[in-house]
Amino acid sequence: MSRLRKEMSFRAFCKFLVGLIIWVILAGCAKDRPTGYDGNLEINLYVTYLDSPAVFLPVYLTPVDFKYGVYVDTTDSNGLVTFTGLLFSQYKAKAVADLYLPSEVHPGQFDTISVIGSKIIVPSGSVVVDSLEVMASGAEPGLKINELYTVGPPNDFFYFYDQFIELYNSSTDTVYLDGMIVCRMGSEGLKSVTYIFQFPGEPLVGREYPVPPGSFVVLAQDAIDHTQIVPESVDLTGADWEFKNSLDFGDPDNPDVPNIDNIEVGHTLDFMIALTCDVVLIADGSDTEYIDGIDPETVIDCVEYASISTHIKEIEKFLDMGFAGVGQKRYSGTSLERIKAGFDTNNSTIDFEIIPHPTPGYQH
Repeated sequence: MSRLRKEMSFRAFCKFLVGLIIWVILAGCAKDRPTGYDGNLEINLYVTYLDSPAVFLPVYLTPVDFKYGVYVDTTDSNGLVTFTGLLFSQYKAKAVADLYLPSEVHPGQFDTISVIGSKIIVPSGSVVVDSLEVMASGAEPGLKINELYTVGPPNDFFYFYDQFIELYNSSTDTVYLDGMIVCRMGSEGLKSVTYIFQFPGEPLVGREYPVPPGSFVVLAQDAIDHTQIVPESVDLTGADWEFKNSLDFGDPDNPDVPNIDNIEVGHTLDFMIALTCDVVLIADGSDTEYIDGIDPETVIDCVEYASISTHIKEIEKFLDMGFAGVGQKRYSGTSLERIKAGFDTNNSTIDFEIIPHPTPGYQH
């Protein structure tokens, strides 16, 4: 191991001493595993598309409160799917499939439409009757937060410094990162900025840092090989950018990776986000007067995540109607990724899924 790598690994390891002080704050929301399961829960779902039954559509049901595989069944001619003999738990229902509908443009032919839908089901009794609406998949083109790896790898010493944010350009045009800001938001929505870091360059007009169409960009908390500290972690030496706080002298700095620097006066911490409950926002950087919040017109994308379905929304719903990550566990090594690269309905409950391992720079 080179002297530089040894030094960076040692400094990264030392950061967890500071984390011992703040980890409770960053730990986010958690839910205890239920103590009893009766195995008699029944869930009936009516699945619709454009107010009509979505027939013969596969539906996936995943327990939220514990790990027990995935239940799969198909809707009938009325759009109904029934799951019986379930263990009592909250469940995430998801439908992803292709529908073949009569073409409005070419009579006698069929159009293929990819549809997607997702919701959390919270049972109040032994029989649940609910509905699930699916919508045509797609994305409003632009720069998106495509993956959030926040929970940390499996470990028993509170190591989560391998966090990263992955961006994706879903448009057909090149996007420029110059002057953009990345924020961790507080509980009062756009009015409360907890962290604010900025890319170099001039907002809106800069052309120094391009992101071509269909490209991923990885923003690492620390751009080091974290597997040298926790083998089950991830190597981020190939990250595109690294968060760096010039006021944090213990913050590792990979000289081969450009920095996104803190611009908040007096803030001395790295860009650390809560493990299972937080809000991450990117904006064009034309408004950096963070004291009074972020101008909504400058927001490019925003994702809220929370591990429990009863989480109270923090960010305004016009930016994100839901939240990703229900059922995610701290130090599980799992990650939050959009179901399809760049897919965005402004509802993270639908847009994101939990994947078993982070995938920096690519779609799993």
